[in-house]
Amino acid sequence: MPSRGDQWTRTATRIFRTIWQKPNISRVDLADRLGLDKSTITKQVASLIDNGLIVEKEEGMASSRGGRRPIYLAVNKEYGRFIGIEIQLGFYEAVSVDLAGNILATIRGDTHVTRDNFAETVVGVVATLQKQCSEDSLLLGVGVGTAGLVDSKKGRIKYSVPLGIEKPLDFVKAMSGRLQVPSFIENDANCCAWGELAFNREKDLKDFLFALVECRGDKTSLLKYGGIGVGFGVVLGGKVHTGAHGYTGEFRSAFCDGPGDLQFSLSRDELVQLRFDRNLLNRTVDELARNMAMLINTMDFQHVYIGGDIESLDADLPAILRHRLEENWMYPSPKDVEIRYSSLGDKAVAFGAAGMVFERLMAERSLPGLAVEVSQNASRRVS
Repeated sequence: MPSRGDQWTRTATRIFRTIWQKPNISRVDLADRLGLDKSTITKQVASLIDNGLIVEKEEGMASSRGGRRPIYLAVNKEYGRFIGIEIQLGFYEAVSVDLAGNILATIRGDTHVTRDNFAETVVGVVATLQKQCSEDSLLLGVGVGTAGLVDSKKGRIKYSVPLGIEKPLDFVKAMSGRLQVPSFIENDANCCAWGELAFNREKDLKDFLFALVECRGDKTSLLKYGGIGVGFGVVLGGKVHTGAHGYTGEFRSAFCDGPGDLQFSLSRDELVQLRFDRNLLNRTVDELARNMAMLINTMDFQHVYIGGDIESLDADLPAILRHRLEENWMYPSPKDVEIRYSSLGDKAVAFGAAGMVFERLMAERSLPGLAVEVSQNASRRVS
């Protein structure tokens, strides 16, 4: 049975998350939305304000009888920030994001990452980005997104073809003692899904698919996997679904014949020529669309987001996908599925990695201010 302290933690987390999702919400609306009594809202909001997580804002017009303007609640964006890092073959991209989801700083650079220097690379990127940020802003956590089989629950990279990691890398162990904040690792496509969940306030996202399509022109990528990589982030019931073994989202076309290290049925030589051969490009994009159509129709997703640098190619994946969705659907009534390119752009993985940290800390109820709030209230009850 959960203790009263746990109950207070959950309540504080629900209140904080709701204020984060609905900026400028009143205490009355907050109580109605969460089904909590006003006294609970008053006490919890007061604690969150005392700990600096939220702030009061006077906005709008006063009533016709005069008096103060309505007071609304909002997240204190200056409370702290998250760092999200994308690490891929040959380069990294990193962003610093405040508590309200605003990008404060970005950096990008070349790197030669290996299994042995992976943690060292992450620490170096964090140090470089820290120099661009205000010392007054508290670093809350670091998230890393990369390609391959990643066990995010245990914090391990199991296998990565692009990075040449063939033996498990215990990221959490390798990072132990290097940073003074929590650090997490996740598959790059899953990071993109985390990003949409954490920072997309326009929609109440429950069930959606994020398709990350990356096209690389460097020699190593072309030789290893033909230069095109695809991964899916799957969200069910408002949560990133990782599967029984943590492998959900790994893609290999159903049209591939036999085992192999390529994701499409085309040969390596054909994939290398995608950027220069319109016919090969169309074949590859259509093959991807046919695979996605079966998955989308089977899982009945509400939304489909497409990210990565697929937009740089002269191929309209959303239009091709809509056509294949219609062909794959056997009933007369059309399906209402929104398909769009991700608003996170080329920073989708790094931005999503920052969102993943936010979501993980919220799920674990370990955001610093929330923990302080609970301990303070617990001590009051004891005394």
